[in-house]
Amino acid sequence: MPRYDYVCQDCGEAFEIRASMSAYSEGLSPQCPKCGSEDTARVFGSVNVLTGRSPGAKTAGGCGSSRFT
Repeated sequence: MPRYDYVCQDCGEAFEIRASMSAYSEGLSPQCPKCGSEDTARVFGSVNVLTGRSPGAKTAGGCGSSRFT
């Protein structure tokens, strides 16, 4: 189940929720676990980006072919 990161616009609390993609597409309106406010906004976390190979670098596992090997 995907994880969605939110921040409360009232108290600044950062929190995450896990919900199905169908629940997200129907419109989630999570409440802040700290103050109970419904004035929350989704934030995007960091992601790992593969930019190439350096000497001695290990390849990451995954599905499909890799263009970088």
